Amino acid sequence: MKIYQMDCPRARNRLLVMGVPEQIKSSTNDNKVASAIAETVQHFITTMDAVKLEQRAVDELQPLLSDLYEALTKIPETPRDFEPTRKVEKWLRKLNAMRAVEEIDDEDSRQLYLDL
Repeated sequence: MKIYQMDCPRARNRLLVMGVPEQIKSSTNDNKVASAIAETVQHFITTMDAVKLEQRAVDELQPLLSDLYEALTKIPETPRDFEPTRKVEKWLRKLNAMRAVEEIDDEDSRQLYLDL
C-alpha cells in the first residue's frame, strides 16, 4: 500500500487487522440465474459428448436435446429469437418427425455437433 501510495483504510483494516477480505453478497436472483446457466452448460456438454461418441439414434438424442431446450428456456432475460434456442428447437423438430429406431446420418451428426 505504501509502494503504490494507496489510501484505503477500510481495506487495510479488513486485510491486515481482521485478516479476511470483504465478502461479496449476492442476491437470490443472481443465484437462480447462475444455477440456470450452469444447468444449461451441463446439458450442452452432455449432448455434445453424446454426438461425439457417435450416438445417432433418435431415442438417444431426443431426450438430451429436449433437456437442453428446457434449460435454455429457463434462463431469464433471454430474447425470444436467441440463436442457440432456435437451433436446438430446429433439431428437436427434425428428430420428433423421425421414428425412435431411426438414426441421423454422419452429415447430420456433424452438423448437429457444429450447431451445438
